[in-house]
Amino acid sequence: MTTLFRRLVIAQAIGAFALLLVFGSAFYIERNRTIARLTAQRWAPALRAAAGLGDGLARGPGATAVRVSEQRPEDAIPSNRWTARVTQLRATLRAEGVPAGEVVFTRAVPRPLTWVAIPGADGRVRWFGMQDEVVESYAAVRLIVALALGLAAVGGASWIVARRLTRPLEALRRRIESHDTSPAAAAGMPPAGGAPTVEIAAIESAWLALADRLARQESERGLLLAGVSHDLRSPLSRIRMAAELLPETEDVAARRASIVRNVDVADRLIASFLDYVRAAELPLTSTVDLAAVARRLLQARDEPADRLAVAAPERLDLPLSHELLLERLLANLVDNAMRHGKPPVLIRLSRDAAGVVIDVEDHGPGIAPDTRERLTQAFARGDASRGTPGTGLGLAIVRQIVQRMHGALSFENVDGAPCVRVRLPVR
Repeated sequence: MTTLFRRLVIAQAIGAFALLLVFGSAFYIERNRTIARLTAQRWAPALRAAAGLGDGLARGPGATAVRVSEQRPEDAIPSNRWTARVTQLRATLRAEGVPAGEVVFTRAVPRPLTWVAIPGADGRVRWFGMQDEVVESYAAVRLIVALALGLAAVGGASWIVARRLTRPLEALRRRIESHDTSPAAAAGMPPAGGAPTVEIAAIESAWLALADRLARQESERGLLLAGVSHDLRSPLSRIRMAAELLPETEDVAARRASIVRNVDVADRLIASFLDYVRAAELPLTSTVDLAAVARRLLQARDEPADRLAVAAPERLDLPLSHELLLERLLANLVDNAMRHGKPPVLIRLSRDAAGVVIDVEDHGPGIAPDTRERLTQAFARGDASRGTPGTGLGLAIVRQIVQRMHGALSFENVDGAPCVRVRLPVR
C-alpha cells in the first residue's frame, strides 16, 4: 500500500516532468525554426544564383557551396514535411524568392547534405545540395542535460514539500496507534510550514474528542460491570452458606451439591467479569518475572506432567507490566487449551530480538482461521464449545491484556500442533 508521502512525491514529479517536457518541446521547436530561418536566409542567394533565378551576388568569396544534381539523389532520405526545421526552411526560402519543393537528406561527412528540389527558369526541376547546420548529426545534449537537472531539482523540492506536509500526519498516526492523548505529545508534533495546518488540527481535535468519549464510556462500562459483579458475590456467598447448612440427609445431598456447583459456576463467571475490567485498569509499572508466574500457575493447577508442562528459562523479566495481568493472561490461555484443545498442553516462554514470546500449545483441532477474530471478542463462543462450561471471556481478556502491553496475538501451527502465540515487546 502506497503512503500519502509517496503519492505526493510521485504526483508532483509527474506534473513537473510534464511541465518541463512541454516547455522543453516548445523551446526545442522554436530553436529549430530559428536555425532553419537563419540558414535559409544564408542559403537563398546561392540557391537563386545556382538555379538561375536571380543575380550572381552569392558567387563572391564566402558564398555557400552548392552541389547540383539533375536527378534525385539515389541514397536520399525523405524528410517529414511537418518537421519544424523543414517547414520553416521551405517557407523562408520561398519568402526569399526560391520556390523550394521537396527536401531530402543524404549522409555525408562531417554533416549530412540537405537537398532541395527547385524548378529553374527553364521549368526543369533540379536538386541542389547544401551542407550546413540545418541538420544536426547529434542529439541536443545540452537540452537533455538541462531537462534532467530541472527534473532533479523539482523532484528534490517535491520531496521536501511532501515530507513537510505529511510529517504532522505521520506524528498524529503514531499518537493514535499508541493511544497517547496527552497534551505534551500534541505539543511535540512537528509543524508543517511553521505551524500545523487547519485540517490536521481539526483531525486531531476530532480524534481527541472521540478518544475522550470512548474512554468515558469504557470507564462507565467497567464501573458498572465491576459494581454488579461485586454486588452479586454477596448473595452468592449467602446461597452457598445456606446450602452448606442444609441437613446431611440423602435426599438433600444431591440438591445441595447442585446448588454449590451452580454457585461455583456463577462465581467463576463473576471472576471473569472482574478480570476483564482489571485488564483495562491495572497500572503497567512493575517488572515481572514471567517464568516465575508460569511456574506458580503450574503448581496451582496441580496437573500431571503429561497433561501440563512449562518450558522456560530460569528467569524472564518483563518491564512495564503487572503480575496479576500476566497471571490472568497465562491462566486464560491454559484454560482455553485444556477445555477446548487436547492435552498435553505446553507453555513455552522465550525471548527474541523484539521481546518476549509466549506459546501455549495443545494437541486439539485448533481454531478455524475464519473464526479467530470473532472468538477474541467478549462473550463469543465457537460452535464446538457450546456444551462446554465457560464465559466466553477467556480470549477477550487475553486480547485486551496484549493490546494494553502493545503486543500481538496470533494463532500458529508448530510441528502440527495448534499454538496460541503472544508477543510482548520489552518497552
